[in-house]
Amino acid sequence: MADKLELLALLEEKARRDAQRRHLLQFETLYEWQRKFLKATADHTSCMLMAANRVGKTRTGLTIDAMHLLGDYPEGWEGHVFDHAPMCWLLGFSMEKTRDLLQTPLFGTLEGGKWTGGLIPTDRIIAHLSATGTSGAMRQITVRHKSGSQSTVQFWSYSQGQHAIMGDSVDWYHIDEEPRDKSIYPQVLTRTATGDGGMGGRGILTFTPENGRTELVVQFMDCPAEGQYIQRATWADAPHLTADTQRKLLGMYPEWQRDMRSKGLPLLGTGLIFDFSDEEIRCQPFECPSHWWVVNGMDFGWDHPQAHIQLWIDKDDDVIYVAHAWRKSRVTPSTAWGSVKVWSRGVPTAWPHDGLQTEKGSGAQQKQAYQDAGWLMMPEHATWQGGGNGVEAGLVELYERMTTGRLKVFSHLTDWFDEKLSYHRDENGNIVKINDDLLSATRYAYMMRRFAKQRKDISTGAVVAHIPRPMRPMGRK
Repeated sequence: MADKLELLALLEEKARRDAQRRHLLQFETLYEWQRKFLKATADHTSCMLMAANRVGKTRTGLTIDAMHLLGDYPEGWEGHVFDHAPMCWLLGFSMEKTRDLLQTPLFGTLEGGKWTGGLIPTDRIIAHLSATGTSGAMRQITVRHKSGSQSTVQFWSYSQGQHAIMGDSVDWYHIDEEPRDKSIYPQVLTRTATGDGGMGGRGILTFTPENGRTELVVQFMDCPAEGQYIQRATWADAPHLTADTQRKLLGMYPEWQRDMRSKGLPLLGTGLIFDFSDEEIRCQPFECPSHWWVVNGMDFGWDHPQAHIQLWIDKDDDVIYVAHAWRKSRVTPSTAWGSVKVWSRGVPTAWPHDGLQTEKGSGAQQKQAYQDAGWLMMPEHATWQGGGNGVEAGLVELYERMTTGRLKVFSHLTDWFDEKLSYHRDENGNIVKINDDLLSATRYAYMMRRFAKQRKDISTGAVVAHIPRPMRPMGRK
């Protein structure tokens, strides 16, 4: 009997200690991608985790929230550190959602005047103030910080509107799920202006992009401001989701939602140019048949990436494959050549009309600089066979090919697919010329495919000193 009582006492003590360090235990179980996001908060003031459902995005954010409220930063912590007890805002769609998804995991449940079951240890919770109108929801909770002072967390819902979240100076914010109200995020940023001792507060956004390519999503993806950071997470990043679980879940979602639910990709919007799933054009890599035709395309760049792609053309079935793709900013032609020469050598290369301008990295004429580095540059810049270099004509033809199965992209070319995801028009219908380098290179190669060369003639890798005669045109006259 004494042994049983001793064992019971030991188990109770273990449970008590585990409850005291639940936030630390959760930190220890974070995946590598979650730690990468955590680390980004040290160097960026606004970090967006745009992720698939059930991968642990909110859990990631709450782990960070708990450390800031407590000041108990563990060994191995690489995220931002507050040297004082911060004022934190946690925001959700409604007070019910805020209570269930943010408040409860952090603080547990309140029973008999005592909090139990959350990341924050019970004895560190000093006081709470209930919210009106929602049972069990809190407006504010005060936590004893490691420094001895008090951290404060306030809970807000988007349904209250921006007018309800004015006045306070905020050190840290966590927006969980994207607000449809465009004014919420700017209003939260305004509250951080004097936060963190006057240095400016910071925070995170964790959500699945159910609202599609909103202004907020487009900004972070296409043209992030200084201090902004975006990271994606898919089911492939979540080992706790077994292949069987993923298969069953995917089958429950409508097809048009599957990329959003499983990959964290924004729902397709009216502004998206290639408004269809990646799966419609994705294919597994394979060896190029010797009788197929090959052509390269490039887009010059320095501050924005230079880009290089290669098309394989099956004339028999009238199908074109994007087989290689590479892009990088601030690299010279010779450096880029070292990365792509294994597949670019001896292949005719199409280039845009700005190739006669001076190349920023080397000071040489762009076309000549790339030719000297090793590329087999076509004599003239990319044009259609009938003349001109119109962008819209190319987009129409590429769209038609993609949607009819006559243009495929190798599955490992993730940068190409990322550009496809963000390639869109603005409210006036104009193409947004941001993050389109590989797609532009693809269009140039497609325009000049009449100058492609058969693979069998370049299989030795030798540089060919001339441009072959045009092959039989496909599609455009």
